[in-house]
Amino acid sequence: MRRAGTAGLTKLDLAKYPFLRAASAYVAEMHLDIKDLTSPSLSGVLDRAIKRVSEAIRAGEVSTSIVDEDLEVLSYPVAIALVAAVGNDYLEKRYALAEAKRAEHFLLAEPADKLLAIARELGWHLRRIEVLDGGILYEFSVSVLDYLRNASGLKGPKWKLVNRLVRSGEVLLTSQELARLLTEEIRRRIEASLEKATKGARELPEALRPYVEKVRELLKELRLGEGPSLEAVGEVRFEAFPPCMKAIYEALSERRHVPHAGRFAFTAFLIHIGMGVDDIVELFRRVADFSEKITRYQVEHIAGERGSKTRYTPPSCRTMRSYGLCVGADELCEKVNHPLSYYRRKLWALRRARKEAKGEEGGEGESGREDS
Repeated sequence: MRRAGTAGLTKLDLAKYPFLRAASAYVAEMHLDIKDLTSPSLSGVLDRAIKRVSEAIRAGEVSTSIVDEDLEVLSYPVAIALVAAVGNDYLEKRYALAEAKRAEHFLLAEPADKLLAIARELGWHLRRIEVLDGGILYEFSVSVLDYLRNASGLKGPKWKLVNRLVRSGEVLLTSQELARLLTEEIRRRIEASLEKATKGARELPEALRPYVEKVRELLKELRLGEGPSLEAVGEVRFEAFPPCMKAIYEALSERRHVPHAGRFAFTAFLIHIGMGVDDIVELFRRVADFSEKITRYQVEHIAGERGSKTRYTPPSCRTMRSYGLCVGADELCEKVNHPLSYYRRKLWALRRARKEAKGEEGGEGESGREDS
């Protein structure tokens, strides 16, 4: 077995985490060029690269089985090149998330020393510790900067710095918490590498172009990233949305990450203002980790069409604030305590204003009419 080239990391580790610098160095040592992929001897690398992209599109997660370590390491940069060549922003986000989920599967099973090596390979400043507090064993302390950079993408009270144990300017973490934060770091890094690869994309060899077209066709076939806008859905009035729901919708529209709590709140809100299950499912189609089966099940559950038949209500303003989903109040927010109350009052005001405007137009028409 060839050495991986980085202390604490084996070739199996590079197969698990092919986005690491050590993996890039390992590939560079082989002096392979993308033109070499048309060689029959490297057909397995190309096949696995295509499978990685296909799995990301179809399932939202790249498979975790490792049959050949070299195949896993070499196929990753090829998959990046294929995704970059497609030039689809939605695909780039979905692929980055799919690879991050694959990495998380491995990270959650790693011993503490291995997590330490991977985190340091990613440039993190952290230390091994053993602190038992409230029955919880904290095994790592990480710099506040590294923590905030990745926790900002995670929602929920537990990730807020004010709710963390901080000692000597470092945040204490369990192994599972470190794995989750590393997953977020990995997702962001892969997105960044895809953005860079797309901007400086090299012309692919003619023999590889059909594979790029296959990826485009698969995206088109599954209609991923093509969700409708709210403006196309029934009587829903986006201009009456409270700021928090507007922010969630805009994040979805721009294919940015929305945490589970935000998706639940938004779905329950849409159900209560009259949007149907099918329209809500279509709206989520543009989300990077979209799975129609899972999304439909969750939306139907929130709508009370499954399980206990309970129709869930969106969280109150107070709960939205605790989840970190409140984006700042406007004047109407100060007068209500629930997003639905905001919507109904704003909708009433909009309808009243429209009615008054029509009345003024009618009045002007009467006064301006000449007698015959």
